[in-house]
Amino acid sequence: MEKITAEIKKVNKILNDQMEIPNYQRPYRWTENNVRLLLEDITSSWKEGKSSYRIGSIILNNNASKLNIVDGQQRITSILLVLKSLGSKVGSGLRNSLQYKHQDSINAIIRNKSFIDSWLQENIGNDVDGFEKYILEYCEFVEIKVSNLSEAFQMFDSQNGRGKELEAYNLLKAYHIRAMESNTFEEKIVCDKTWEGAARYQSNKDSNQVSDLLRQLVNEQLYRTRLWSRKETALEFNKKQIKEFKGITVNKNHPIDFPYQNRELLQYVMQNYFKSLGVAVNGVKSRFKQLSPENISPFALINQNIVNGKDFFDYTETYVEIYKRLFNSEYDDMKEFKKFIQKNCKYSGSHRDGDKYLFELYKSLIMLMFDKFGEEGIEKYHKILYLLVYRLRLEKEQVRYTSVADYPIQNKAFNIIENAQNYSDLTQLEKMANKKVICKKDVDFIIRYFMEQKVPLKSGDEKKVDSTKYNF
Repeated sequence: MEKITAEIKKVNKILNDQMEIPNYQRPYRWTENNVRLLLEDITSSWKEGKSSYRIGSIILNNNASKLNIVDGQQRITSILLVLKSLGSKVGSGLRNSLQYKHQDSINAIIRNKSFIDSWLQENIGNDVDGFEKYILEYCEFVEIKVSNLSEAFQMFDSQNGRGKELEAYNLLKAYHIRAMESNTFEEKIVCDKTWEGAARYQSNKDSNQVSDLLRQLVNEQLYRTRLWSRKETALEFNKKQIKEFKGITVNKNHPIDFPYQNRELLQYVMQNYFKSLGVAVNGVKSRFKQLSPENISPFALINQNIVNGKDFFDYTETYVEIYKRLFNSEYDDMKEFKKFIQKNCKYSGSHRDGDKYLFELYKSLIMLMFDKFGEEGIEKYHKILYLLVYRLRLEKEQVRYTSVADYPIQNKAFNIIENAQNYSDLTQLEKMANKKVICKKDVDFIIRYFMEQKVPLKSGDEKKVDSTKYNF
């Protein structure tokens, strides 16, 4: 059996190893965002006084007197750049010996070095020595040495996902559990169970059907709604975007950094104060006409700034419950609205990808409307929101994911709802919904529904949309 060793080593020890980048390695391609997240995590650990911070693992293959880097080049290179920017002599020998032969590597090194210089100047200031010491003596890697190259590659594959990769949203669970330093073990267990329960949701009507509600909610109705509300393009949620759900950590070891975060601190303190007293807040408006479930926070908002830890788990639990009550037929809430969805969103042909994209867009608009104006807002505006979304089915010959990702920017529907303070602020939605539709696609059911709602229609291509068939 080939020898495999694994050892936890501090950065200053790792950088003493004689490593080299083999020809088969991919280029160094970490982005500024990758480096920023690494710096932020190390800085957070440093300021909280943690005794160690695990950067990750590296896999090395023994090759004569040197060690080939099979996995870990991106992290090792980035740490070397940070130490160079700090003026550290540690790692200088390795920096000089590592050879980056690809132009992409050279470009990324130049770009990231400049970014690191600026970031350190803004965030570390004069405490360079303290930060350098923390990286060298408290930050660590798991160093895995493998004699056989094929075994090294096999280990690399198992770590980096030829199997199923960990879902991006599940990285958030680990992050926010770690932030619960001041919470009890029991509280952490409850948060974990609630999270996993939503990830393996079983409907009471069909106990054999298991669905991942959490993935659905975070990837679609939370992540994309937050971006669309800011008038930004919202593509797929992945590991690079998890910063959207990272906020401030509130505990004695982690004071807030900037005055604008005082609002989140106040929200956190007041919620915990009322919970400790065991009293309700008078005058709170429920989103539901009937009694609101206990696991729905009346103070949660989709676009709120995130407070790390238990507050984040309460946030996701709130919207999992809201999603179920808005869209799952097993609940009695808003029956007429659910009938409308069944009839108008699940028409013949709605199995196509484009129709699925539109349905997710519609659900996101519905959730934001519910967030702001509750059940009454849905009753008043669900048809208008439908007209705003499904006109795209008629205006485009083919509905693509990218066009849906950009659509809310063009008509600003999300931004209008997010900024509205009363129903009169939503009148612009009605005007947008009733604008003339130039039909380039014949989807019979949708065209007839638009005609029923008296939306003006015009054929954009008589060969594809016969206006005489519909009398418009």
